[in-house]
Amino acid sequence: MVTMTADRLRQLRKIGLFAGFGLLVFIVALYLSFPYDRAKDAAIRLASKNLDVDVEIGSAGPAFGLAVMFRDIRVRTRPLTGKPTRFTLDSAKFSPSLLGLISSSTRFALAIDGLGGTAELNQKGTPGKKGPFHIELSARDIDLKEIPGVRETINMPISGKLKLEADIESETGKYADANGFITLTCSDVVAGDGKTPLKVAGNPFLAAGLTLPRTRIGDLGGRIAIEKGTAKLQGVESKSPDGEVALEGEIVLHDPLPTSTVNLYLRFKLSDAFLQKASNVQMILQAAATAGKRPDGFYGLKIGGSLGHMSPPVLTPISPVASSALPAIRTTSRRCPRSRCLAWAIYGSSAATGCCAATAPTPRMSNRCWVTSART
Repeated sequence: MVTMTADRLRQLRKIGLFAGFGLLVFIVALYLSFPYDRAKDAAIRLASKNLDVDVEIGSAGPAFGLAVMFRDIRVRTRPLTGKPTRFTLDSAKFSPSLLGLISSSTRFALAIDGLGGTAELNQKGTPGKKGPFHIELSARDIDLKEIPGVRETINMPISGKLKLEADIESETGKYADANGFITLTCSDVVAGDGKTPLKVAGNPFLAAGLTLPRTRIGDLGGRIAIEKGTAKLQGVESKSPDGEVALEGEIVLHDPLPTSTVNLYLRFKLSDAFLQKASNVQMILQAAATAGKRPDGFYGLKIGGSLGHMSPPVLTPISPVASSALPAIRTTSRRCPRSRCLAWAIYGSSAATGCCAATAPTPRMSNRCWVTSART
């Protein structure tokens, strides 16, 4: 047994002081001599290869905890068609794991300031490579209008704050085999601005654009369950004084992630109080949006494409999601609303679905127009 004498304690303290001083000198030298320009170039190459985006970084420098801080980050997407989306991040702090340096598994943490809020990413492993990966993502106070691709996906201006928690893992390293979950909460959501027209492809009237006034959606929240590469939306809905909204469907994950297939269905219904204030919206919905009207009073909008290239939304009462299939109906005949006959006269039969006895071949009103009404 070693006896701890006063001389031995002084010797150990001296060794500890020298070791601490050496570590301090090493850290200072590392901070001063670290090739931050090379780290910036490496980050740009990785983003270009793995995320398929063009990145410019204003500066790179040291950060607390043996980390690298990137500032003034400008990102531009690479869409297959259409114009690229550009956005800016204030800063990103990259912190490699010391365990990752001595093992074959990649581990790092990334803290981002931008898009009006903050986000923290912890990742083990690399998606797309052999071996498992595990991703944990937390985001707070992200501005919906700043998120790239959101406005293009729903085809209208939108504002609000996003809170998100995600935990995704895959044993094979492929998103197609991933499992996990995503929970999201969007607070104080408002769609439309009274200026920008909403354009819906496949509709002869709405394709020209409908100017939607400021519409309160309220708090929109829900969960996305990921199982064997399929992300299914659960309970993503909201209700406000201006109406009700529900988003359902699934996203089939592929590798690389931007090629994932999107199959979503948006159901919405505007309140009577809102329509009384926005009479033009009511008239247009009655005249031109018949193709999307459901028996339950909601309108349906199909959203599809891929994560990297979304298709224009299409009005349809038929949901691709089994849980929202239309109820069984029986039919009776009644006189066609004048607005629907007007749509026939101006835009043809595609805008007046259901007019079965309007025999006039030229654009004029017909007194013999009848429609089929649906009742549950």
